[in-house]
Amino acid sequence: MKKTVDCDSFFWKRGYMNIEIVTQIAIAIGIVIGFRILSAGIASLIIKILTSKNKEKKDVKKNPFYRPIKIIFTFVGIYVALRFIKTSIAVSPEIEALIEKIMKIAMILFVAKAFGDGLDDRNGIVTKIQSRSSKEINKSTVNAALRVIKVLIYIFAGFLMLSELGYNISGFITGLGISGVVITLAAQDTAKSMIGGLALFIDKPFKTGDYIKVGDYEGTVEDIKFRSTSIRTIENSVLHIPNSEVASLAIINYSEMEKRRYYTRLTLELDTPLEKVEMTRRKIEEMLRKREDIIQDGSISVRFQEISDNGYDIIVMAYFYETGYLEYLYCKEEVNYKIMNILQNENVELAYNTQTIYMKK
Repeated sequence: MKKTVDCDSFFWKRGYMNIEIVTQIAIAIGIVIGFRILSAGIASLIIKILTSKNKEKKDVKKNPFYRPIKIIFTFVGIYVALRFIKTSIAVSPEIEALIEKIMKIAMILFVAKAFGDGLDDRNGIVTKIQSRSSKEINKSTVNAALRVIKVLIYIFAGFLMLSELGYNISGFITGLGISGVVITLAAQDTAKSMIGGLALFIDKPFKTGDYIKVGDYEGTVEDIKFRSTSIRTIENSVLHIPNSEVASLAIINYSEMEKRRYYTRLTLELDTPLEKVEMTRRKIEEMLRKREDIIQDGSISVRFQEISDNGYDIIVMAYFYETGYLEYLYCKEEVNYKIMNILQNENVELAYNTQTIYMKK
């Protein structure tokens, strides 16, 4: 006996199933759109909670965390939508597992990028930590610390992604340790520079903007990285010195000077009357004591020190308030002119090295 099929009922069921699938797809699309619309508000709310509740809308949008949080929330909407329609669409377990992995890896990437982009010296949290710290934290120190944290974030994100892809993390780390030894041996100079950068980061002998002298190099510090230090020289060229070299040399930080010393030796001719020597010494000392740019704390010294082969040696020593190199040169020049005027007014000549040679006929 043949089995009859109700055609109207069959086509009605197929149409019903098609309508149900289309409806669920439409709801899934609505979920994605809804999450996308709400992402801006959620991102603003999270940033206001983490930073300051009284921030204006334009300030919130400038925050480096704003855009990554929006993207992350949109991805959450896509993930929820896919989970919603997977029961209605015939998807193999392999494809479902692949989509799951892609979503998780994308989420890890965007979360790492959100934290990586958000960690800079303009971040409100970083600014608060710096302002509330009892110790002086300069810009270079903050940037160096943020670079380390960023590297650690991306390394951690890389390990999570490898784990999602099914790799054995413990074995990978072991192999990475052996490879690290090989790489370190092959790049010893780079390793030394990074260790030197760590030493500079801990000791902080100078900061960005300081005028320093390192060995034969001299200039203003522009940037301190883990591998090298950038110095702008007097010739306005930028010099990149490996930190291994900086850490091993003596460093003179002129910006930390509280005062600059003026020192010169005047050698008067041997035929200069002693009264003139004393008068010259006293007038130079009086001139120094009247200058406002010289520290008047008892450190001024103008003394007839010794009788040399060429004449009478007078030592002149004082300290300027100005610590800037160009300002110091200007003050030193003015004092030199004043001293030369005193010598001219007193008709005193400076001696120079002479040698008498007797020739036998």
